[in-house]
Amino acid sequence: MCNRFFVSSAACLLSCALASLAGGQQWGDLEGTIVYKGAAPAPAKIVADKDPAYCGKHMLVDEQIQVDKATGGLANVVVYLSDPPGSKPMIHPDYEKLAAEPVKIDNDKCRFEPHVATLWTKQKLVIGNKDPLGHNTKADFFNNQTASFNTTIPQGATLEKVFATAEASPAKLECSIHPWMNCHLLIREDPYGAVTDKTGKFTIKNLPVGEHTFKVWHQNGFLSNVTVDGKATMWARGAVKLTIKPGKNSLGKVEVTPQLR
Repeated sequence: MCNRFFVSSAACLLSCALASLAGGQQWGDLEGTIVYKGAAPAPAKIVADKDPAYCGKHMLVDEQIQVDKATGGLANVVVYLSDPPGSKPMIHPDYEKLAAEPVKIDNDKCRFEPHVATLWTKQKLVIGNKDPLGHNTKADFFNNQTASFNTTIPQGATLEKVFATAEASPAKLECSIHPWMNCHLLIREDPYGAVTDKTGKFTIKNLPVGEHTFKVWHQNGFLSNVTVDGKATMWARGAVKLTIKPGKNSLGKVEVTPQLR
């Protein structure tokens, strides 16, 4: 009886201590803008030689480099927390509701939507097919090898997947039936990642304050040779160290020139 009381009391004290620690934690947001430096290449037109009657009418283009004409913003750049192995950042309580929200990727008009997505390992991946024809989704993972798949998804069907651990960089998803189709998925063990919108803007909310390492990735590789607020700099393999302070923090205006593959 005493042992049970001791264990229960210890657990209660530990729980209170953790709650107190979480309550004292401060948080900050990270925002920034990624823009294409120079004249952006025109997206190459895709020849839809498979199911051309349907796929051909959607005027498909290569989505490697998507630059907003008005702002120069570069879409689909991933900025994510990448602290040293073994680091486990505290998660802001507001993110708990995100765990119940699946990450959705659709086969839509013979392309994947979205082109780049992030997933917290507490979330489920749901791949759908909105097209009136079958698609095949193939994905190979490095750390989640047992979760790799190559599955046909009929019209109106969905495929659900869960992942146990993080990947160091986004994994490629492809359609084996329509070889021009691809997208990328970043899997992390925390929710601290964001994808730039069409104007190149991103925001990661409620990061724990302190010094952190972030990675900046584009479909054509980690962004290393960059210009930040007018100053040329080098981010080795896309890594940048930042001190997150309470409130708003800025990565700045980052100019990059990823090369077509």
